[in-house]
Amino acid sequence: MSTLPLPAFSRQRGAALFVAIFLVTVVVLAAGIVTLTTVSQHSGQARAGLADQAWYAALARLESDIPAIAGGGSCPAGGSQLIAGIQTSLTCERVEVREGSANYTIFNLQAQAVVSGTIPIRRSASVQIVGDSP
Repeated sequence: MSTLPLPAFSRQRGAALFVAIFLVTVVVLAAGIVTLTTVSQHSGQARAGLADQAWYAALARLESDIPAIAGGGSCPAGGSQLIAGIQTSLTCERVEVREGSANYTIFNLQAQAVVSGTIPIRRSASVQIVGDSP
């Protein structure tokens, strides 16, 4: 019984397996990178949307408390308040200014809104209102 010589391509089967494993690894790594990039962009856009909501909640808090100054000439009650499900707080400082014969009052209002989550998002807005002194 004689043995037949092996064909030349049979010696390269190990190399083909190595190339196939390498290509599969490269494709899996590329898919992982694309997935991580997509998830990162999605969460960044979601946080940007929440930041906008917090900003508008802070502005809404200022808008709702400004008439108290115009009507009564005193700082509105501060504290926290929910606006559209977002926790807001308001601080007000009244400053009496006397410049020669001109007397006036400056109200410094600052509203802060906080969206809770895994990463809390805080936005604040402030306004100065100048009025006549009583």
